[in-house]
Amino acid sequence: MKKALVFMLLLSSYLSFVKAESNTAFDELVAQYQQKSDFSGSVLVLKNGKPILAKAVGYADESTLKPVSLLTRFDIGSIQKNLTAVLVLQAYDNDLIQLNDTLDKFALGFTDPQTKDITIQQLLEHRSGFADIFTAEYRNNPAQYTNIAEKLAILQNQPLLFTPGSDRKYSNYGYVVLGAILEKITKQNYWELLEKNVLKPSRAVLIAEQLGHDTVALPYHFNYEGKRSPIDPTRLEFKSPGGGGEMTVFELYAVYHQLFEQKKLLSGRSLNIFKRLQKDQQQWLAFGGGVGVSTAVELDFANDTWVIVLANTDRLVAEELSTRLRSLAVSGQYSAVKLPATLFAYQQYLQLGENVFNAQFEAVYQQAGYQTFIGKTLTDLARELVAAGKAENAIYFFKYLTDKYPQHAEVYDGLAYGYFSAGRAEEAKAAFAKAKALNAGYNSQFNALNYDATNQ
Repeated sequence: MKKALVFMLLLSSYLSFVKAESNTAFDELVAQYQQKSDFSGSVLVLKNGKPILAKAVGYADESTLKPVSLLTRFDIGSIQKNLTAVLVLQAYDNDLIQLNDTLDKFALGFTDPQTKDITIQQLLEHRSGFADIFTAEYRNNPAQYTNIAEKLAILQNQPLLFTPGSDRKYSNYGYVVLGAILEKITKQNYWELLEKNVLKPSRAVLIAEQLGHDTVALPYHFNYEGKRSPIDPTRLEFKSPGGGGEMTVFELYAVYHQLFEQKKLLSGRSLNIFKRLQKDQQQWLAFGGGVGVSTAVELDFANDTWVIVLANTDRLVAEELSTRLRSLAVSGQYSAVKLPATLFAYQQYLQLGENVFNAQFEAVYQQAGYQTFIGKTLTDLARELVAAGKAENAIYFFKYLTDKYPQHAEVYDGLAYGYFSAGRAEEAKAAFAKAKALNAGYNSQFNALNYDATNQ
């Protein structure tokens, strides 16, 4: 309780705190991300319960030059799953469900017989066997799926990827299923349930200056050329139990404070279950990312250092920044700030040319210290080029990946996508045939009809 009072007293004058003499090292770090990644967002860092950085930079809306403030709400991305997990465990505390309850109890309409054996616990832990929600149909227009029921229908008739409990694969869809279960057992709308049982009680730790919001930040993409652009509305996802709620940095702090410090949201039994969703009990990490979205929460319990970063630009900029802010707060040091991996790759391609890039890029990439899997970096770059109307240029990078990873069906699917986007349908079909040769049951991530020209 003492820590809560200290925090409230300090933040009651947070506006004057922000205007106080700046912490040069932290300000310089944030400025580097503004320069290299066009970061805009809000940042909160606490050490031993005391805020050492509360900062807002950039624009929530560039068209009106509306600046980001500490009361700007952001799409929190997959951090929403933490809130969904809290609701599920509250239902467990209230004896509405048991963690070993199986899906057959809830009659949600799944057709794969194996789904009846999936438990609540497995859904929480991403061990259900459900694929992720990003099917080719969904990718084509995510904005058409506006509620839990519509998102639930996406995989209702699809087979599981593996026997429930036998493996682990991250699944946004599994948390959509949890949201559907919550609505069924409580007979309440998920978002009303969240407001009543998590958000409203969490805001009790805040005071007037930290309540409410001034605007919701619009999402922006930081592209492969290092330019910032607004997101086409058809590419935006509607919020769901798997991601997309909107919160301020103070509201998000309040939830974790009430959860971990005040222990007000869950029983001791359920809080321990929640903590075991991650292996390292000395910290809690939560991240969210997507088109125009990047969010990060790093709660270092061992060093009593909390970092929350919310951004309306993408490229995992919040995650990159939060890790360095945490390191700076704990050790006084942080690793060098680099360009986003996809930007670096495109710059190297322009500088080296195709022949030298083929021969040297992997070594250059590793020497520069990038940790992101090179296949993901180049796939992301190629997909961006397609979206920018440069499918012919994208084909080079898709071919690079087929040469590098010839035994993986996914790279031939990517090449097929490049060809098809460039209007080269027969070459797309031939490339996808190689994917099917490697994995007969493979379905395209990009084309709902698997490039079957007779059904286009």
